[in-house]
Amino acid sequence: MTINAEQLLFILENTPPQQNIMLVGRHGIGKSQILENFFQKKGFKVTTLFLGQMSDPGDLIGLPEKNLKTGRTDFMLPYWFPIDEKPVVLFLDELNRARPEVLQTVMDLTLNRKLAGKSLPNGSRIISAVNGGGEYQLTDLDPALISRFNICGFVIKTYFLIKHFSLHSSKPIRGFLVYIVVQPVGIEQMRCASPF
Repeated sequence: MTINAEQLLFILENTPPQQNIMLVGRHGIGKSQILENFFQKKGFKVTTLFLGQMSDPGDLIGLPEKNLKTGRTDFMLPYWFPIDEKPVVLFLDELNRARPEVLQTVMDLTLNRKLAGKSLPNGSRIISAVNGGGEYQLTDLDPALISRFNICGFVIKTYFLIKHFSLHSSKPIRGFLVYIVVQPVGIEQMRCASPF
């Protein structure tokens, strides 16, 4: 299913927290900013994990340590893991750029809401973003992992991009150049193009 930004906001509002969402789209079209703005307004902490930058599962699940009471190995919670029991939104960005060993840890996270035996707080959400197309260097995703997401192709319309970010964001629009050619009779042309 291909959706636009207005439909994305509807999906974010109406999808139950236990259902994961995967957005497929080009880079630089505002996926991250729309998600952050939407959930921050609702009082959720949004934690973005750039999986393409993680080189080891320990970057995601934490580092092993010996539990002095049991003598067994435990994992230290990573910096981002919520310890206050408040639900969070985990945004798994660049999911299809992650190394296979990192993707294996994502399997348990997306199915059971657990990492190394530690559960996310009830009501937490998992949303991922992937780039689609032949121009990207991507990792093939396992069908079992893909099946754990509601998948939405995402496209953005120029008017929404400008309206949304001018009203709802203190951040500038990243990754886009907007050209407006003014003629004596008014605006002749408006187009949005990614410079990347």
